[in-house]
Amino acid sequence: MLVRAAEDHDLAAIAKVALANDEHAATDPGYVAHLREHGEFLVAERDGDVVGYAATRPVGGATMLCDLFIDPVHQGAGVGRRLLATAFEGREEIFTFSSRNPRALPLYVSCGLVPRWPLLYLTGPPTTPAAARAHLVPAGEAAVRELALTGVDRAPDYSLWGLADGGTGLVVELDGRVIAAGAADWEWLVHLAVAPDADATEAVLAALASGPARAAVPGPHPALRTLLAAGWRIDDFDHHMSSRDDLVDPRTVLSPSLA
Repeated sequence: MLVRAAEDHDLAAIAKVALANDEHAATDPGYVAHLREHGEFLVAERDGDVVGYAATRPVGGATMLCDLFIDPVHQGAGVGRRLLATAFEGREEIFTFSSRNPRALPLYVSCGLVPRWPLLYLTGPPTTPAAARAHLVPAGEAAVRELALTGVDRAPDYSLWGLADGGTGLVVELDGRVIAAGAADWEWLVHLAVAPDADATEAVLAALASGPARAAVPGPHPALRTLLAAGWRIDDFDHHMSSRDDLVDPRTVLSPSLA
């Protein structure tokens, strides 16, 4: 088995593995190109055939495992372990949002990842913020605002989010001050980073009042109880796993593929 960097001619094989796992992100050549340019996208090849892939992306000084999928025919044969060993080599601060597949969790734990909290996929009606207001802005402007709030440059990811159908940036303001910045599309609040000293519940309610009807919210997020009381429901969930418990801010609305 050979583990190597993905190349242009691998796109169809990557998409085939993705669809065999009922996964769709890596069927988009733009998503794969984004991770190849701004992170690392690996494929596992056996007898000339791509049988699995893994992708990572640096986020705020840590490394996020964005994808790990194996052709079902080759699952249980050590492909995932080889991919993870290569993807995480030399990296100590690592995290992911894994599936609930019980076969995957022991593999992640063996690589130093510890289950921390559930990432909940919510659906619901428009919310009513108390005082804050969200404004749609170009994705690039939202990236600049997040950098000012958090010190983390997510400009390449905002560029990708802005290319989605209906993709845009947004900022949340309270009393003339920006307290959160993120991205959304016609359906999802894709990402929302909140200022450390701001009210995360108010920021999320304002962002969801702008139209998105779905969001991925960490279990410890302070807005969760308010959203559930307002009629939002939990459709599904993943596990957040990390090598250190404070690598990901649970006050953030997250993009599971890119955080």
